[in-house]
Amino acid sequence: PVLATAEHLVMALAAAARRWSVAREPVWRVTAWSCVATRACAGQTQPQLEDLDPRRPPATGWWGRLVKFSYKWLGNTVFPSKADFCNCGADLGVRIPKPELLLREGIEKNSHEYKMQLYGAALYWHMATMTSEKYVKAQPDMLRGKDVLEVACMRGGGARYLAEVAGPKKYLAIDNVQEHIDRCRADHGEWPGLEFEVMDAHHLADSLPKASFDFVLCIQSAAAFEDLAGFVQGVRHVLRPGGRLLLCDGLTRALSTKLMDALEDEGFDVELTADISRAVHAVGLCSIPKGVSYVHFVAQRGPGD
Repeated sequence: PVLATAEHLVMALAAAARRWSVAREPVWRVTAWSCVATRACAGQTQPQLEDLDPRRPPATGWWGRLVKFSYKWLGNTVFPSKADFCNCGADLGVRIPKPELLLREGIEKNSHEYKMQLYGAALYWHMATMTSEKYVKAQPDMLRGKDVLEVACMRGGGARYLAEVAGPKKYLAIDNVQEHIDRCRADHGEWPGLEFEVMDAHHLADSLPKASFDFVLCIQSAAAFEDLAGFVQGVRHVLRPGGRLLLCDGLTRALSTKLMDALEDEGFDVELTADISRAVHAVGLCSIPKGVSYVHFVAQRGPGD
């Protein structure tokens, strides 16, 4: 399959330093270092190459450059070009608002692409409304009237969906791949408060004003960051006191520990760590290998500078 061919190419380039799993279409493997098969790559998270943002120095690590290269040239091979939700999705047994917003030209209901749209949106909605494992405590208006930053938006389907159904005052979606942002702007057009910008996840503090957001959202991206602690520092910089980081990804225990340590070092109160691997696996878009858990994190920024 074409997908397997694309993954083999990236594996050959990265084999010296990263363990890589290859899956047959339509199943993608989520590994702590997977690049082509997860959005994680896109900001380094879509992290990535050279001078994508003239406002600050680019990330220079070879892994970031590889990640960007793979997404720039292989993204349409790995993710069907008609779909604009590029994550594993989650079957959480909860109805999402306005599923009609997920329809795209050329995507038929019950197709593989529609499955990506529907369950990808379900994961976004879950992240935007849950700070607890108990669904009775869901907060459908949690983002309403708030300023939201999404890191590694890729094709922007989730950003546009939440901008419409969650009612944020401002929604800035960033990605470190120019082609992704070009597509976001072309496909999603104008929506009040929704903006797309090229920006590196590792340089939030250099690119954005201090205490300018109420929420930072990062879906299936953190596992590929070269500097996870630096990312968390940037998140603390842009969040207002009491603001929250909403993050999910497939992580090894070592990476989960690294993330928790970074959050503790920056004075975050970790309110939730929930393993949602079963919900992700149930969709059938991704398989989660042994040693990796798909974890939902919610961490609140402490008061003070």
